[in-house]
Amino acid sequence: MENATDKKHLVLENGAKMPSVGLGCWKIPKEATAEATYNAIKAGYRCIDQACDYGNEKESGEGIQKALTEGLTKREDLWVTSKLWNTYHRKEHVKAAC
Repeated sequence: MENATDKKHLVLENGAKMPSVGLGCWKIPKEATAEATYNAIKAGYRCIDQACDYGNEKESGEGIQKALTEGLTKREDLWVTSKLWNTYHRKEHVKAAC
């Protein structure tokens, strides 16, 4: 299947549409992450890139929750990406890391 795009989304093999532009949360200071995430959603971003290793997942979630509570978007319209650090790939570590 050819990877299609409508310039705002990448269409994945399973048909899911992933926003082509998103907020990367790496190196955003914890104290600024909730507001940065909220403001990104308010500005129209619908993709949030996160990872446990960034250390600011909780705060990013707070920004997402604020945007959802205010009705800026619906959860099903957000694409939240996360990653497991290499030391968490064993089956027994995945759930805790997520």
